[in-house]
Amino acid sequence: MSLSKLHHDSQGIAKWPDFFVNNRFIFLFIMFTLIFVDYYFYKDSNSSASYTLLMLLMGLTYKNPIVLIISSVIATALRFTLTPYGDLTLEGVLLQWFTYLVVGLAVSVLIQNHLNQKASILHLTLTLAKSLDSRDRYTAEHSLNVARYSRMIAEQLGLHKKECKDIYFGGLLHDIGKIGVPESILTSSEKLTNEEYEIIKTHPEIGFEMIKHIPPFQKNGVLEIVRHHHERFDGKGYPDGLSGEDIPLCARIAAIADTFDAVTTQRSYRKSLGFQRAVNIIAENKGSQFDPYIADVFLDILSKEGEKILKQRPMEPIFTNNKPAPSR
Repeated sequence: MSLSKLHHDSQGIAKWPDFFVNNRFIFLFIMFTLIFVDYYFYKDSNSSASYTLLMLLMGLTYKNPIVLIISSVIATALRFTLTPYGDLTLEGVLLQWFTYLVVGLAVSVLIQNHLNQKASILHLTLTLAKSLDSRDRYTAEHSLNVARYSRMIAEQLGLHKKECKDIYFGGLLHDIGKIGVPESILTSSEKLTNEEYEIIKTHPEIGFEMIKHIPPFQKNGVLEIVRHHHERFDGKGYPDGLSGEDIPLCARIAAIADTFDAVTTQRSYRKSLGFQRAVNIIAENKGSQFDPYIADVFLDILSKEGEKILKQRPMEPIFTNNKPAPSR
């Protein structure tokens, strides 16, 4: 699989708002430069549209109304000083100033709403992730680890910053469906029965049903991670038996991160198998359980980071029992 194919398959939402916000100072500099270029080289042209665009960029850059008022005054002064056309009456000047001010304020409000929405998504994600703590302390810490490893893989793949952040959110929520699994099964220190394991296997669908009506999660890949992080590249996973590139890219990433953390952490039913064993498991299951390209990318990360990659994660729960059980 090529890197361009990975980009094509990625599930990130539209990035234009973030692109303009993140680069607003560059656009502002360019706009000021163009205004003075127009003045010195095209003195006979009407540049009113340039000043309107300038205030639009001011609205992208600043949210303080006082700053926008001052900026609109400056834009108006430049407009009537540098442009030979215009109504120099008091009413004309005030109308032009008011137009620039409204443009700046309107854009500022829209951008602030955009940023507030992003903050709300973050708070909602963290709240849902924290809710796992009340059921199973391990699951909550596991989700933090999976989110971190997933973001590392996404960054190494060269995905857009927004996509990397969304994949991190998906990692935080990938096991949210375990809220619907009986606590006696989640915290069991005994080997699970076949019936109990079948109940555990329902958590991707439970999680999907829990959050499928939340609009932001419908657009940024979180739903795909929650539902498909237990799919296998060879089609033998669950819940939908997807295979190969039919599995969403974000879910293929989370699947590897999920397994790595499961193997290298202590659970109530078994000890950690260790860093090297986790590396071997990922290498041995390339092309069967895992996307081989993404597996190689993560193995490259692990070869560079070594066991220090484990040291940044939260404190692990106290080990209580040696008995092995099916992967949960």
